[in-house]
Amino acid sequence: MSTSRRQFLSATSIAAAAAVPYFSGQSHSLADETAAKNDRVAIGLIGAGGMGVGNLKSAAKWIDVMAIADVDRGHADSANNQLADGKAQVYEDYRAILDRKDIDVLHIATPDHWHTKPLVEAMLAGKDVYCEKPLTLTIDEGKLIRKVQKETGRIVQVGTQQRSQFNLFVKA
Repeated sequence: MSTSRRQFLSATSIAAAAAVPYFSGQSHSLADETAAKNDRVAIGLIGAGGMGVGNLKSAAKWIDVMAIADVDRGHADSANNQLADGKAQVYEDYRAILDRKDIDVLHIATPDHWHTKPLVEAMLAGKDVYCEKPLTLTIDEGKLIRKVQKETGRIVQVGTQQRSQFNLFVKA
């Protein structure tokens, strides 16, 4: 698939226009608001280490953590207490979360070598996914994820910490 110059300019112009409020010093932002209960996103966390817990803490105003899976029960219980006041269902096997109809999005924060399998299974289960970087470790894993995403139409977003924190780069 090739992109014409016109398509590229149109897309980048829209993106730039959308980004202006974030860099213009506005005094009010969506970050200041809390979502109404019905507008909150129901999250399942797979991998309850520092990245997963940290990211979900920063999104606490807009989400409800409903389920947490980690092979280390201590990590899962700690995350449950920090993110859901102990009210989330805790699992040692992430596959138990995939069948839950009350989960809108899965946040995959497993070790780097363990992103592809739960991500593909989540899409096949009808879940949208936020996955920590790196998305894959091999080209074949990337091809598989792309294939399944195209087939399912699910949303997949990949974390890009330290690549999108504009203020840090301005200070540097």
